[in-house]
Amino acid sequence: MKLSYVIREGIIGIKRSRMPFMNSVFSVTIALLIVGLGVLAVDNSLEFIGEFQADYDLEIFLENEATLFQKNELAAIVKDYPGILRMDYLSKEDAAALYNAEFGEDVLSLLDDNPLPSSFRITFEDDHRSADYILSFIHSMEELNGVDEVIFKQDLFKRVQGIMKLIYTVATITLFIIILSTVFLTANNLRLMILARYEFIETVRLLGASDFMVKAPFFLEGGILGFLGTSLSVFLIVMAEYSIKYFVHFDLPIKILDHPEVILGMILFGVSLSSLGVLKAVRKMLRFVA
Repeated sequence: MKLSYVIREGIIGIKRSRMPFMNSVFSVTIALLIVGLGVLAVDNSLEFIGEFQADYDLEIFLENEATLFQKNELAAIVKDYPGILRMDYLSKEDAAALYNAEFGEDVLSLLDDNPLPSSFRITFEDDHRSADYILSFIHSMEELNGVDEVIFKQDLFKRVQGIMKLIYTVATITLFIIILSTVFLTANNLRLMILARYEFIETVRLLGASDFMVKAPFFLEGGILGFLGTSLSVFLIVMAEYSIKYFVHFDLPIKILDHPEVILGMILFGVSLSSLGVLKAVRKMLRFVA
């Protein structure tokens, strides 16, 4: 069978059933819009909650008597420790500047000497950001020369991590239910679209066309339908993001255009859902056609 036949019949089929086709595009658009907004809502929620957590997970305060050699040695050990995402060094002068910015008082004007210690602020990678791992890291650091104290807000850390896990779990279950509902809704609309083409399928089958020849143009229609529906849903999501930015004056930290893998996944899901849904509907229809 020639590819030109499949393409021609697929395009002609869309023209023959404009309204059922557009209704199916609309159903795919709504379905993918809900899924896309759900994914972005979860990602942004986790991002917002993560902001309640400090920019660093813990802080290592150094002894005032720590030499430059000891500080460099400690820095090298921390950098080589598995799971460290970032390490920032704060000198005694940096600590005094932060104290002044936070409390509005110059510590040097109150005391003759700067009592604030220098420190390392540590941020862990997501795969290693657990209380047990951080506690083992603290135990290793406390045994090193030059370390005075390690501050880790364990209760706050566990609370934030627990909230993030709860949101992720609830969101995963909710999105799974939404996707199942989406598949069911889209499948019903696709069956209605194929039902409107019953006479065409019956005529082509009576003329001796094979099942494959009947299915191929519909498979193409399903792919076009899914692509159009997904593209429209992505466009609506982008418009919603811009509307939030310009009317609510709030810039979302995570946007769909910043994650092309999400767009690609939605397109693949939409095209696969529509193509396979159409194929299944046509297969059922052929059972009733002589």
